[in-house]
Amino acid sequence: MKRLTYVWSTIGLLILFAVFLMFQMPGMPAWGTVKLTDILMIIGGLLFIVPIYMDSLRRKDSDGAPNRWVWATLPPIGMAVVCIGILIPNTVGFFSLFPLADVFYLVGCLLMLPIVVYPPFDLNREELEEEIEDMEERMGRP
Repeated sequence: MKRLTYVWSTIGLLILFAVFLMFQMPGMPAWGTVKLTDILMIIGGLLFIVPIYMDSLRRKDSDGAPNRWVWATLPPIGMAVVCIGILIPNTVGFFSLFPLADVFYLVGCLLMLPIVVYPPFDLNREELEEEIEDMEERMGRP
């Protein structure tokens, strides 16, 4: 199962790299303010992050992480906010300071942080296994 996660994430990264190379190409197909690179960026980004998100949920569920609604709900909302930010034209400003799309990117990325952050003040499986091994060594068991 873990190998499939890496395959989908790698495909997503390759699509994102292709979008990076295509970004400044002249004659990019566009439908109003939405360009082909925007659509490919959304597809590549979701292909990259969704398998990592699902793996994170499985790991946190198996470890019994508290407050499941935080770890399960906020990242998809963040993904949707980033996708909306990609579709918003950069000409739309936020209090004339910076583009509104940048605000959406920032908020969306902050909402996706629970994917990589483990619950604070919670023991995870690796710490417990190390503690058990240390106790076995102190007690003299092989």
